[in-house]
Amino acid sequence: MLFNSWIFALFFALLFALYSVSRRSLRLQNTLLLVGSYVFYGAWDARFLLLIVVSTATDYLAGLGASGERTERRDLARALAFTALATGAVLILEGRESLWILGWVAGFAVAISAFVELARPLSLSRRKKLFLWSSVGVNLGILGVFKYFNFFSDSLADLASGMGLTLGRVELDIILPVGISFYTFQTMSYTLDAYRGRLRPTRDFLNLAAFVSFFPQLVAGPIERARNLLPQIERQRNVDLAALQSAAVLFLWGLFKKIVVADNLARLADPVFADPGAYTSGDQIVALLAFTFQIYCDFSGYSDMARGLARALGFEIMLNFNLPYVSRTPSEFWERWHISLSSWLRDYLYIPLGGNRGGALRTYRNLALTMLLGGLWHGASWTFVAWGAWHGLILIGYRVIGMDTWLAGSTWTGLSAALRDAVLAGLMFALVVLGWLLFRAGSMAEVWVFLSSWIHEPTLGSERWVPMLKLLWPLLLVQWAQVRWRELEVLPKLPPVLRFHVSLIVVLSLLFLSAAGGQEFIYFDF
Repeated sequence: MLFNSWIFALFFALLFALYSVSRRSLRLQNTLLLVGSYVFYGAWDARFLLLIVVSTATDYLAGLGASGERTERRDLARALAFTALATGAVLILEGRESLWILGWVAGFAVAISAFVELARPLSLSRRKKLFLWSSVGVNLGILGVFKYFNFFSDSLADLASGMGLTLGRVELDIILPVGISFYTFQTMSYTLDAYRGRLRPTRDFLNLAAFVSFFPQLVAGPIERARNLLPQIERQRNVDLAALQSAAVLFLWGLFKKIVVADNLARLADPVFADPGAYTSGDQIVALLAFTFQIYCDFSGYSDMARGLARALGFEIMLNFNLPYVSRTPSEFWERWHISLSSWLRDYLYIPLGGNRGGALRTYRNLALTMLLGGLWHGASWTFVAWGAWHGLILIGYRVIGMDTWLAGSTWTGLSAALRDAVLAGLMFALVVLGWLLFRAGSMAEVWVFLSSWIHEPTLGSERWVPMLKLLWPLLLVQWAQVRWRELEVLPKLPPVLRFHVSLIVVLSLLFLSAAGGQEFIYFDF
């Protein structure tokens, strides 16, 4: 179900009505959230709901065990009962063709039951670690099979072929479940935080299931932390008129960025990336810039809509984008772009690797590994690995010259500081744009087509500049206001008359300038 579809509008209207009349019963509201989230996700393919159920059941038990609490048999019974109930619902929806699911679910039930019993007599320290690694193993195992098995299988076969060996290709005939990278990391972080003592795990299965499947951010983030979202699920929520108004503004602005800006920019970028050799270097540059703003508006637009929907339901989820294209350094960029993923990688990968402890070389190694794995998180392709390597390289380069340290200690003020920041932001933007070439290209050979064209036949001339700038000027104007006032939600700061006209322009643009047909959000593929 797409946020920018009429079926979602009907779905949310019905859910919101039922949710509102149930405001006196927290239990009923959370049940509606869970059922609504499963309906929302199951609209793509109900069978993949069982992956979410397996992750939820695993981390419900693993969170308790990893925290040091005893995993009681009634906890196991809750997890198994919920898994059985969800399996029955999926089989009713999918019919006899999906009866094979029973075997897999039965195997999971037997395995998890045996695991809990075998872990019971272990010492506290060993039991905690065992439950922690069970969460990591199950979640990364599911992710590895569905997202990376074919990639690594093909890469291994290609490597063997390059060495003169013949290795049969083993490929699984499976499709990538929507949003699997997002909810996998979200679920796994729950157990990781429980193990570290940063949260107390819940014994209420319903609340944990609602956290894992929370539909506004389920399929494309932000990757929420249980420390933020779970307490909001556990307490009574009240939504007033002011909150509903700000929620509507957030949603409409995100929708504008998606269907007016991003989807129209795709029309400029997609044909060129489909056959770059047929276009001039000027056309290629415009296409790359168009994609630069397309992916920003597409992804940040989703995040805005997710925050708006969550706010309408009484939740406040984390900010995922904070004007990333005005960043002056790579570290600042990653504090502003896809904040939920970059902070996840920092907390659960970079710091455990050693962070900036142990000397410069180890710090550079940790940065490189973190960014390589961050690139691979985005997709099973060497272009994503190269994109991660590129960002790792510029992070290391800026750290070598001490740019962040210099900026932190700089005493420049006024016009000189503004000019310095503009130059640094311009350079950083250019480096980010080059990175997007690796991200968007279908292969490294396609990257070379772009680069060779820029080297051998350089030109900036293109008739595509004007339509691109026509699409971008409203976005750039709002971004300027956000930078100027240091406030992302700028509409309430405007005088009432101006606020009305800006709102009217956005609504009319949505009605008359949105791209026909619509497109899925880019990050649904990750």
